[in-house]
Amino acid sequence: MNNMTSNLKILLLSLISQNVHDFVISPGSRSTPVVLLLAEIAKDRPEIRLFIDVDERSASFFAIGLSKKSHQPTAIICTSGTAATEYSSAVAEANLSNIPLVVITTDRPVELTNIGAPQAIDQDQLYGNNTKSFVEINVQDPAASLPDYISYESQRIVKLADRVPKGPVQINLPLRKPLMPEFNTEDPKISVLTNDFQTKTRVEKITQLLTHKKVLMIAGPETENYHTKLMELSDQKSIPLISDILSNTRLEKSVTLNNFDLIMKTASKKLLDSIKPDVILKFGGTLVSASISNWLSKNRGNIEVIDLTNKNLADHTLSSTEDIAISENDLIEQLLTENFSTDANYFDLLTSLNYLIAEVESKHLTEFSEMSIPRLIDETAPENSNIFLSNSMPVRDFENFYQGKLQRYLYCDRGANGIDGVVSSALGMAFGHKNNFLMIGDLALFHDMNGLMMAKRYQIPMTIVVTNNNGGGIFSFLPQSKADDYFEELFGTPQDLKIDKIAELYDFNYSLANDYDSLTQALQNSQHQQIIEVTSNRAQNVQQHQGIENSIQEALEKYVNNNN
Repeated sequence: MNNMTSNLKILLLSLISQNVHDFVISPGSRSTPVVLLLAEIAKDRPEIRLFIDVDERSASFFAIGLSKKSHQPTAIICTSGTAATEYSSAVAEANLSNIPLVVITTDRPVELTNIGAPQAIDQDQLYGNNTKSFVEINVQDPAASLPDYISYESQRIVKLADRVPKGPVQINLPLRKPLMPEFNTEDPKISVLTNDFQTKTRVEKITQLLTHKKVLMIAGPETENYHTKLMELSDQKSIPLISDILSNTRLEKSVTLNNFDLIMKTASKKLLDSIKPDVILKFGGTLVSASISNWLSKNRGNIEVIDLTNKNLADHTLSSTEDIAISENDLIEQLLTENFSTDANYFDLLTSLNYLIAEVESKHLTEFSEMSIPRLIDETAPENSNIFLSNSMPVRDFENFYQGKLQRYLYCDRGANGIDGVVSSALGMAFGHKNNFLMIGDLALFHDMNGLMMAKRYQIPMTIVVTNNNGGGIFSFLPQSKADDYFEELFGTPQDLKIDKIAELYDFNYSLANDYDSLTQALQNSQHQQIIEVTSNRAQNVQQHQGIENSIQEALEKYVNNNN
């Protein structure tokens, strides 16, 4: 067996030993030996899943979707040159969203770099500070010590990717021709690095801070699978829980605070001061709600904020006063066993405000609009469905108007908050699951139309609801919307897309829904793959949002006056 074949098999088997079971491959010449040997290994290992996506950008976001759902590292593999640069957006997203992505870039050998050879760019630390670590391994080096190094280093770098705060890593593999590996060779032996042992942290200090205090928990986007235990902690200890739409804690039968973005947007200073807690326990990633984040910033130094996000205090609100590096599951389990009680009146106050806002919303959402789509999804999507939300308007509308009648799992690429790769991430999330929904705008769909090929290739079931307002709806809410002479060309950017033609191109079923009945009927249709288009007017959408916020503000003012 030549040393390239042996060393590449060591590398691949080492990755697999550290729970890298999903590989997304974008075909190319320089990666030939890596992907051929991987295909041979996967043939006899059913736990290994290979996905082929010819578009590297789509492939990398598809991998993000896989990892979001599995909570395991996913590897992406590409050829040399600009192919590797197509991963850049997803690597940035993985870094900010704490996704353990293993980026394997194959490269030209040293004698073909920086000398005018084709398909050769500088791939050394190509993604800069967006990766946690970089290593270049010359698998064709004849050194006797190299196999042991490859085994150790490839396992080490995966462990680093999967250690909190999780993130992407890059493995660069310069390869010389000939690139064909040997087949049917014996698998080399590797020494598997054991899993990390994590001790539990004593929580007496935390419980002392919480006892008899006004305590608030904030659940941001979930990075690990702890939502059920967190809701149990909220119920058992009567601790109000602000539920970000991506925290997977939003469930009507559990007492969670689902409407606090709108409260923070519309409440008076007097009311906000009255609901200020003594202590906040903060879980998960950066909140979707800018209003809640701004409230945290304004109260910096006035509230004890314990950061449990395992992100090295990556807190743009600057409100955290202490961080505790412990598994969220471990901490919640320990708090559930501790004997302490918090201020019950504070719990009752916040839950009553939450119910008040929900009632106002229900009265306003009787008219069909973009704002009513989250409620319709809530009423029709089966339990345990996966719902992927696009930036920019869908995730905001779900934050404000989705209550959670059943347990479902909501996702969004909220690291960099971009619209690139949304379709691909959604399909990665959906693979292997039955009931999947994607809420997306027309521009975000246009931005990642290539991603739909993965649905066609792997027959991934998906219902896509496209809100088509012929442009960038979010900009109509921003100050530039007042620049009448330039707004439509520079920010509105209508594309005049024919959504039915996009559906036809990728063999999706298509329907148009512009009222409650037609959208409800389309959502209940059990077609394997479908695109539902909902047309909307951008200016009217702004007015409808302003109308509901004005009504909430009036209701809150009345509440304050009645309780003085």
